[in-house]
Amino acid sequence: MAQSTLESDAYSQTVSILNDILYDEGISISKVDGTSTVYITLECDGDRVDTQEEVEHHLRKVAKPIRTYKKSKSSFDCTELSGTSIFIIYKNKKGGMKETTLNSTITELFPAIAFETGSSDKLTIPKFYNEVAQKNAKTLGAYSGNPSLAFKAGKEFISKATDSSKFEEKVGNAKAILGWIQSENERRDIDKVVWGYRDNTKPSGVNPKHKGDIFLVFKDKNNKPNIEGVSLKAGGEKTAEPQFNSYVRPIYTSFGMLSAYSKLEKESYKKYYKGIPNIPKENQYGKAPMTNVVGEFEKEQSTRYELLYDEQLKWVRQTICDLINKNPEKAKRWLLQEVAKEDPNVPLVVIKAYGDKYPSGIKKLEDEDLLKNCVVDSKKTNGIKAYPDKGGSKQSWFIDLTCKTHTTTLKFSIRTNKTGTSHKLGQYVNLAVKFNGIK
Repeated sequence: MAQSTLESDAYSQTVSILNDILYDEGISISKVDGTSTVYITLECDGDRVDTQEEVEHHLRKVAKPIRTYKKSKSSFDCTELSGTSIFIIYKNKKGGMKETTLNSTITELFPAIAFETGSSDKLTIPKFYNEVAQKNAKTLGAYSGNPSLAFKAGKEFISKATDSSKFEEKVGNAKAILGWIQSENERRDIDKVVWGYRDNTKPSGVNPKHKGDIFLVFKDKNNKPNIEGVSLKAGGEKTAEPQFNSYVRPIYTSFGMLSAYSKLEKESYKKYYKGIPNIPKENQYGKAPMTNVVGEFEKEQSTRYELLYDEQLKWVRQTICDLINKNPEKAKRWLLQEVAKEDPNVPLVVIKAYGDKYPSGIKKLEDEDLLKNCVVDSKKTNGIKAYPDKGGSKQSWFIDLTCKTHTTTLKFSIRTNKTGTSHKLGQYVNLAVKFNGIK
């Protein structure tokens, strides 16, 4: 009798890899169907498009991933592992496109399309949206970083934009951003505005990790730099949106200290997880069996669960501060390269939209520039100090950068940002880290 796919080495390897990356990639295995042909359904915390790319990167260890459309399984392309009869299906948690992703797309993609197609920022919100939808095309410069991939995603986002509970607000922000782009075009002729929503959709020659959401590509190639990255924020006039989003593990990666991160996980298990009823052995840390037990623990002993999460949060926060204080030069490099994303060839500007008109609803944020200057000017010794908030916030922490004349304080936060069983203790030590600007 022929061996079923469920019993194959390829299936075992696939599941093992998926279990290893569950909490890093914000996924959970919700269902496995079939025996000869196997469909593994993943629920995604974040955007399905981004998640698929990351999952496929890991699964290359098993077989070559191929994008395949299975109408009976999903409206979204699945991943076929060639030669294995294994298919990966991607579903958004709570059944729909994540609204934060939808909202950011409206403020990024809509003005890029509107600029190139000659739409006015004075249009009403319904007319502005209709023009963007009608004029959308694969040949637009907005998609030139990766036409096939970017256009497919853009088309889906545009069609679902009206599902957003903040549709009118975000389209209004998009109109204000268009006004700002038009003013930049008066200063220097813009050839195209590229939508860089993913690492592999940014313009040619731009670092895939650049913080820009859109990129202004100028016509005059002799006047350097000829590309400018724009990080877009949207919110209230006086609200403070995160200007850097990452996780604990990438910080250790940036410091070149992944072995220290492994020690952190082991210490975490001993301190906060070992006493949980039915908890698996340490080698299951962060994997699905352990996450499931942690999820049951939250249901059965919610008070103790919350206490352990708060204790671990406090401990990880202090650990990050200690990491920075013990490695000042690595910390400065991290601030420049990862937080500020310094790139002299593709400078970054940060624009915040809080209204529907330019210039009244737009302002330029200077925090990244201040951060860069302060890192460079801070003294070689004792010029950087990290410490937790002593005012009562369990999430906030700060970095002081001291030069000859004064100290500049950078605001950060650390917290869970996952959902379901993958949140709080289910996120383990790989909590979300955000830069919230200058204090």
